[in-house]
Amino acid sequence: MRVTTASRAARIVRVIGAVLLIAAISAVAVRAGFWQWGRHEARAEAIALYEANAQADPVPLAAAVPPGAAVGDAEWTTVSVSGMFDSDSLTLLRNRPIDRERVYQVLVWFDTEDGRSLLLNAGYVPVPGPDEDLALADLPTGEVEVTAVLRVAEPDDGRRDDGATRVTPLQMPPPSLEPIDGYAMVREACFDGTCVDSFGGQVPLPTLSLGPHLAYAWQWFALALFAPAAGIVIARRGSRGDTDDAPRTAARASRRSGPTDEEIEDAL
Repeated sequence: MRVTTASRAARIVRVIGAVLLIAAISAVAVRAGFWQWGRHEARAEAIALYEANAQADPVPLAAAVPPGAAVGDAEWTTVSVSGMFDSDSLTLLRNRPIDRERVYQVLVWFDTEDGRSLLLNAGYVPVPGPDEDLALADLPTGEVEVTAVLRVAEPDDGRRDDGATRVTPLQMPPPSLEPIDGYAMVREACFDGTCVDSFGGQVPLPTLSLGPHLAYAWQWFALALFAPAAGIVIARRGSRGDTDDAPRTAARASRRSGPTDEEIEDAL
């Protein structure tokens, strides 16, 4: 009888442990599902902003980003602005490939007519071979009318020089005027009666997609629903195990209470 009670208690403990574990798994799955759902919604909002701003006609920079403001929700807005290139600030972003091609992206400060400095991604040039010269176009020295697409500032990853990967003011010499929080990708620059789409190759706008976050969210929610069902099945099997083991335990106990083979031989 003591064996049966101990076995049942052990099974109850195992069932309770399994149920608690499955409840924890379900809670984690729900949390992960909502996290993926939030990432999906953030992507959807970013794409909606991209489509709304990118399809609009160019607006003056000061209208999109007033003095003292950051690019923020004006990201992807096409703006027009007049000013002059700070040629001494020209910097090559050396570890930012385009379509898997190794290139140098051209970064430069642009001093705007309203007294601010805007960081421009002005184009890209191929990485020269061992016996080749860098094919870098000269920047105009006079007044320039630039049309560009605004981008929010990229977080700095601490890499510099040949390892640099981010478009950030920290890669650049200090600007001569108050910097705008963000940067812009040149779409056209007009000067001396000539217009070019960039200084080198034009850096393409990124392709935005929703990604797999919605599918991941549904997978996590499905796991959260499946886990309690699995817990019920485990609990029922444990309960049936107690009932099924009772007769077998009693029979084993009964057999152990009878005489052993040695006792029967002694009696004979």
